[in-house]
Amino acid sequence: MNTLTRVVCLLAALLTAAANSAAQPAPGQPLTRTAHITYTGTVTALDPTSRLVTTRGNDGVSATWEFPPNVPQAEVDAIRVGQVLTVTYSDAIRLRQKPAGEPIVDSVEPTSRMRTATVTIAAVDVATSTVTFTGRSGRSFTRQVVDPADLALLRTVAVGDRVDVSWSETMEIVTGVVATVQPAAAPMPIVDDPDPDTLRHRLTLSVLFGVDNQFSGKMIEQANGSTTGGVPIRLDETTFDETYGRMGLLKVGVGYRMSPRNEAVLNFVISRSSSEVVDVGTVGTAGTPIYVKFGDYNYWGIEGGQRFYFVQTRFTPFVGYVIGLNRFDDIRGEFVDIPNGFVPGYVAQDGKFFEKSWAFSFGPTAGVLVGVGPIEVMGEVGLRFMGGLSDVDWLVEEGLRDINSESSRWSFPIMLGARVRF
Repeated sequence: MNTLTRVVCLLAALLTAAANSAAQPAPGQPLTRTAHITYTGTVTALDPTSRLVTTRGNDGVSATWEFPPNVPQAEVDAIRVGQVLTVTYSDAIRLRQKPAGEPIVDSVEPTSRMRTATVTIAAVDVATSTVTFTGRSGRSFTRQVVDPADLALLRTVAVGDRVDVSWSETMEIVTGVVATVQPAAAPMPIVDDPDPDTLRHRLTLSVLFGVDNQFSGKMIEQANGSTTGGVPIRLDETTFDETYGRMGLLKVGVGYRMSPRNEAVLNFVISRSSSEVVDVGTVGTAGTPIYVKFGDYNYWGIEGGQRFYFVQTRFTPFVGYVIGLNRFDDIRGEFVDIPNGFVPGYVAQDGKFFEKSWAFSFGPTAGVLVGVGPIEVMGEVGLRFMGGLSDVDWLVEEGLRDINSESSRWSFPIMLGARVRF
């Protein structure tokens, strides 16, 4: 290489370095603003503790937003999965290539409220003037480079480069209460219900179906006696579970949110289960088996209570309680293949085993909500006490009195369903 060539190369290098230096503004300098950008998205997940919310835009793309410190915690707590947020915001971002060995930064300029942080480039789209970067937290953000001085620099950065990013933003709700905020790291939707006392979407409609797994309670207590004809009879202890199996249970309910984490509930409950033919004991000196086909276990009821929700994310756990009153139909028993003369005098009572009655119920509940837009899938378990039914005294049978007087029961219902907000 001759001397002239070396001089030309040196001058070119110096001019390029000077141009790059001029194109990289110092952090904290004012930014050129763009026209307002409108964003609409549905809340899909929320973590009030970390003050993060995830939304899915109309294009199906998810975005994570971070609340800045000046947004009250009450506003963060008021956000609900399924809400549709529409906001406008304007932003500007500046890039500065990070010299090798220079310490990382993450600071906010007190006067302009501009934040400067060292990030790593994850993706660059020159066509749309956007850059995706990750900070020390590991979260990724896609931002638009809007200042003309930075567009040339955008073409020189590559994935994996470290750069200093400076930004400041304003944001406001298109509908509802207008607010201006300085987000900490990304465009931040402001909840459309900033006041917990004026919460929207308070009302919910739910449907739950499952099985009511009994683990105590007796259809028949063990007893020995004789029929009115003097034939010896022995009845075995027989549980509801042995008679009806796993009882079906359906709940249709409404809920009313009294605060972001407290909801009153009112359920209509219905249950119907059919009996198999069951062996309930023996009759006669030869021990002839007694088979009975009981009528349906059938009741409806009304129950009310509360649910208390924990952290409001896509998976929202809750605990609660319900108290109810239930109306039971008569339960009759039909004896199957009993020899003549061995039929208990019980048949003279029209086969009625339990009379129509009301029964009290109560118990704690626990479960989880899984947000899927405005619909929430719900799973719930409980511990349920059901009061005793109105028994019929077997006064016509010697020694068999009150064999059905211990009909109260405990159960462990497991239910699955969904609910929708209004």
